[in-house]
Amino acid sequence: MDPWLKLGGEKMKELICKPIGYIQSPYQTRETTPKSGDEYPDQEAVMEISEEYAEAMADMEAGKKYEVLFWFDKVPDVKLKVPFRGVGPMMGIFSTHAPYRPNPIGASVVTVTKIEGHRIYFTGVDMMDGTPVLDIKPFDF
Repeated sequence: MDPWLKLGGEKMKELICKPIGYIQSPYQTRETTPKSGDEYPDQEAVMEISEEYAEAMADMEAGKKYEVLFWFDKVPDVKLKVPFRGVGPMMGIFSTHAPYRPNPIGASVVTVTKIEGHRIYFTGVDMMDGTPVLDIKPFDF
């Protein structure tokens, strides 16, 4: 397969992401998963980070906020316009947090509650069980 793709007359290199871990969440379906971590702020979930990335967790702290980038792996299709929060006026996908994106990357700000080995416990969960984690960044604001 050619690693270069044509897009708008320009060559673009194909991007490949490898999960660093997976979410263990109480939410099993899209219908039961909150649209925002603010809906159930005390609900806890776990990020199980792959052993090969455990060293990257050094200096992470309980009580701090982090931005988690993840892959909406169970979204069936792309939609360019969606109803705001599923019920409001139609909006362009780039103006929402809806999962139906050309590149289904999600971003959520979570609060770490504890860290045990390569498991990160957190609140602010709005991801389904089994969701692949792409990256974790400190949320310094």
